[in-house]
Amino acid sequence: TLYSMYATAYDPAVAAIFSVTPNATLQLTSSRIYETGAKQTLWGGKAEWTVAAYDIQQRNVYVPVNTTTVDVAGEVASKGIELAGAVRPIDGLKLWGNAAFNHARFVNFDVWTGNTPPNVAPVIVNGGASYRFEHWRWPVEFGGSVRHVGNRYLFQDDATTLLAYTTADAYAFVDIPGRDLGRPELENLRVTFRVRNLTNAVYAQWADTTYPDQVLLGAPRTFELAASARW
Repeated sequence: TLYSMYATAYDPAVAAIFSVTPNATLQLTSSRIYETGAKQTLWGGKAEWTVAAYDIQQRNVYVPVNTTTVDVAGEVASKGIELAGAVRPIDGLKLWGNAAFNHARFVNFDVWTGNTPPNVAPVIVNGGASYRFEHWRWPVEFGGSVRHVGNRYLFQDDATTLLAYTTADAYAFVDIPGRDLGRPELENLRVTFRVRNLTNAVYAQWADTTYPDQVLLGAPRTFELAASARW
């Protein structure tokens, strides 16, 4: 399948909508996006891939400078490519991955023209695998994933770098049929155990440009236990 799209949008993000006077010009934030790509399913539905390229332009964008001041960037432009794929080579096994490569810049923004906006990573890569023991009386699935996020910048001046990070997650769940729980109206009860950030990595997840001396750290190693039912 081949596809292409074009879209525009407008919103009053930078407009002083509470102080509009007759015959006054109302400034709007505008967005425009081009996207084109291709998708394919093959190997009898056991494999699939997607590739997409995009070009996004935003004009008159609010950008916080500090806790009391907000400036307006004349234009922010982003171009990139996204790739994704998944395959099931044998029954029960699934492998998947995706990657995004992005080039974002302030096109018209005072002394910061040409710089990369804060918190925008030039590359993000995800990958994972899972295996499901479908024929057991209580089907069980094991899986894991890895995520890599490239360097980002703390502020519009691109002087401080938030270093790239890589994290890994793992999970296992069991599907218990309702008949084994004495509740035949239930299709199954799924009990899931998940470990996030397996290596307990310390990394900067986000930066608020209004607080340039602070960053939000990613969650440390976390254990989760959950249950859900279907009927």
